[in-house]
Amino acid sequence: MIKAVIFDMDGVLIDSEHQWQLTERALFGELGIELTDELLVQTRGLRTEEMVAHWRNRFDLDGVDPEDLMRRYDERMVEVMKRDVPLMDGAEDAIRFFKEKGIPIALATCSSNAHIDAAMEKHNLKKYFHKMVSAADEMQGKPHPEVYLRTAELLEIDPTCCLAIEDSFFGVVSAKAARMKVVAMPDPTEYDQPRFGVADLKIRSLREINDEAFDQLQKI
Repeated sequence: MIKAVIFDMDGVLIDSEHQWQLTERALFGELGIELTDELLVQTRGLRTEEMVAHWRNRFDLDGVDPEDLMRRYDERMVEVMKRDVPLMDGAEDAIRFFKEKGIPIALATCSSNAHIDAAMEKHNLKKYFHKMVSAADEMQGKPHPEVYLRTAELLEIDPTCCLAIEDSFFGVVSAKAARMKVVAMPDPTEYDQPRFGVADLKIRSLREINDEAFDQLQKI
């Protein structure tokens, strides 16, 4: 039985993935590094620290302070969150769907608390959430299950009774490793990738969260 639902944030509730990539591309472009669309796929869903470490391992960034790079990236994205990031189609309706069923709602994301606060305040969503957990708070990032296990612990609900909604493959793996039921909502460019078959349900939009889908997930 589903006793709690846990949303990822970027690419699920807010349409921010493109903005993350634009900011990442611009920041590294200032260092003379061109990040193509194909390269940017490699860091999708990673924490800022993991993203910077990934490119430091690939490119010559000697003399570049990684802490300064992370700080500039995060500061730019906070401003972007406040200004340019819309809700995903059907996001608030999906949240209300679970609220009306009396199911506790939580957030589990690799974004920092500053990013969470900026997005929640912009769209007035904080009132819906029982818990909001950031893997940036000294946790291992997705695909490690720590952020989902921690969220379930804070909700005081067994992970096997939680439903996670994710857009990235790393996120799906993270939630499955925590033994949760998982709805995958991949980016349209990744929707047909067979690897998302590991999810219990795959959707194109949060508009597909309805009684039929919920009943289907309850039976799994």
